[in-house]
Amino acid sequence: MPPAMPSAGGFTLQDVAVSFHGTAALSGVTLAVEPGESLAVIGASGAGKTTLFRVLTRGVALNGGKVTVGERDLYALSKKELKSVRRAIGSIYQAYNLVPQLPVGVNAALGEVGEMGALGTLRTFLTGPDAALSSRVSKALARVGLEEKARARTIDLSGGQQQRVAVARLLVQRPNLILADEPFAAVDPVTTERVFEALLELNREGATLLVNLHDVELARRFPRLVALRKGSVVFDGSPEQLSEETLHDIYAGDDPYKEVVRPEPVDKRPTEPISIAEGRDGVSSH
Repeated sequence: MPPAMPSAGGFTLQDVAVSFHGTAALSGVTLAVEPGESLAVIGASGAGKTTLFRVLTRGVALNGGKVTVGERDLYALSKKELKSVRRAIGSIYQAYNLVPQLPVGVNAALGEVGEMGALGTLRTFLTGPDAALSSRVSKALARVGLEEKARARTIDLSGGQQQRVAVARLLVQRPNLILADEPFAAVDPVTTERVFEALLELNREGATLLVNLHDVELARRFPRLVALRKGSVVFDGSPEQLSEETLHDIYAGDDPYKEVVRPEPVDKRPTEPISIAEGRDGVSSH
């Protein structure tokens, strides 16, 4: 097992407000997360879950409030300081944010791109990762069951396999803070369990883990739940404290127990390449 990561992924939000075209996406959100915690964020579509994640990477402007990451005011950082913070944040999105034309192993290696510099990144693109990084990539792919796919083109993988490549990229990056936005929405139950366990393993090694979920039953497997409704925090506590009445109020007419349709693994072939943006998770641009 790799050495434990430093627990430096805590953050606080103080009365945070975000609006888009005059419509509130977050309103007066106050939240504190300790380094090394794991929690699920739940709420109906449009409740503000994704905006909350974007706030934590300074991907949206604030209309009010303060965000502190690692004891630093995120929105007061210089560009250089912000880049350093983003390098310590790993993200998984439903679109996976992989480079489809590249081999699986290179996509996983890009979890290290923030530490490579421009020349090292270009070398990885052209010749593949060096011996030390190759070893880390091989171990990461093995942990998600894709060791035999290292040389395969990412575009030729199924959606579930691409999701596992995104997790392998995180295993290579080993970030302090992981933001997983609906990481199980388009994968089958077997892949869900495998990805879920890999994320929990990173958490056990020291990473702070936040997962946005529609699946309430899966969310109940986390020690802490935070619920958003119309941009406000309406619940923050343990699964045992989440009553059916509170759950009904959170979803206000939506059925939180409706069956989550998980498709069979199918080929997911992006038609446009994904751009590389140094920082947030090494490869994602959002």
